Amino acid sequence: MYIYRTGTVLQPFGDDVSEAQVLLGTLAEAQQRACRRHGIELVRIDNPSQASERPCLLAADYLFFTEKALGDFLEQARRRTAGARLALRRCASVEHTLPLQNVELDAWQESQGRALYDLWLLRQGELPAEAAAVRQTLREHCQPLALQVREVVQRVRLPALDEKQRYFLYPFTSTVCCHLSHWVHLLWLAQLSLGISWNEYFRHHKTRAALKAIWAVLRRLSFNRWKVLSGMNRLGPDCNVHPTAYLEFSRLGRGVKVGAGACIRNSLIGDNVEIADHAVVLNSVVGHDCFLTDNFFLVSTLCYPGSTLGNLKTQMAVIGRDVYLHGWCSLLDAKFVGDIKVVHRGQRVGTGRSFLASCIGHRAVLGAKVLIHPGRQIPNDLLMVSRPEDVIATIPEDIPPRVPMVRDRGTLVPLEQLRQHPREKG
Repeated sequence: MYIYRTGTVLQPFGDDVSEAQVLLGTLAEAQQRACRRHGIELVRIDNPSQASERPCLLAADYLFFTEKALGDFLEQARRRTAGARLALRRCASVEHTLPLQNVELDAWQESQGRALYDLWLLRQGELPAEAAAVRQTLREHCQPLALQVREVVQRVRLPALDEKQRYFLYPFTSTVCCHLSHWVHLLWLAQLSLGISWNEYFRHHKTRAALKAIWAVLRRLSFNRWKVLSGMNRLGPDCNVHPTAYLEFSRLGRGVKVGAGACIRNSLIGDNVEIADHAVVLNSVVGHDCFLTDNFFLVSTLCYPGSTLGNLKTQMAVIGRDVYLHGWCSLLDAKFVGDIKVVHRGQRVGTGRSFLASCIGHRAVLGAKVLIHPGRQIPNDLLMVSRPEDVIATIPEDIPPRVPMVRDRGTLVPLEQLRQHPREKG
């Protein structure tokens, strides 16, 4: 397979798209792993015209594809005498990742609608030197080959102001493709990562997975779904899990520490992560070497490696590498009327989501009382702190006893004095 470079850079990180966090590794590693599973050599080229062999597979560097999607495409494409282009039938998982994607949609409003991705099987013909011209050049030579996606969809109820109930759909599948061009795509993929990871594990370790499920049933003497799922975890070597912690349908890497009363459900946890007492992790991907402090609550979030998360709660966010979140900072994540907009290619565009937090750049530090609106992207290396007057820095020595005192300009003054001389608004 040839993967040609497009120069795609993900903001606010400034990283080449090949370095984007996907599952517990990078996009480049995920592409390499999928190809290796099918015995395909992956070659990275600077422009499409360098793909010299025929027939060949050709893909853009921003394309994420699972090994299941690649395998199904190869199996069906080999039956054709002409070239083919990978497409997925319209379904919940395709719609989940669709916002802001640069994909072509074919008959999308019909029952057999499909999304076309930049992966081709090319049997003959020349390729252009410009990446932007590949689609047009291959349009006649490679007709779409639509794969049917098998998935299970879990509905999660969302809060709403009106009487109409609203739900967030969590698809569980291993047939996934996505064009990565924005940080929200990393979040959408993270929310699909559990299905991708477990389905690949079941496919490659059928006997072990079956025995694990049987043992989970026998050990708990129950067919209750939740009791069985609590026995369906994979722990790497040297993990240290407190006996009062609760794990459910999650995968933990090497050397993970889980404190007393902590809860991890439906999540992927990287190597050497420490999850302190009573912390909660739900439906999230936590990169290597992260530290989640006591009582921290993490929901549906992607964390790059090396971050320390100490604020009260973070959900629907992307946290960059080596980030520090103070206990009193907050990432707002809801908009009850309309959808949340993000900056994409210089313009604010809708995401189709009413629940979405922000993206925090690498090595950023968010201090106490920092409040971030939904859909924002915080640049790398930003140090953000609260206003000095919001902190009591000077304690007067002559404070009268039992007199109500209030904070004002970094010190304490009697409440009555502030009422008599109200602070002017500047």
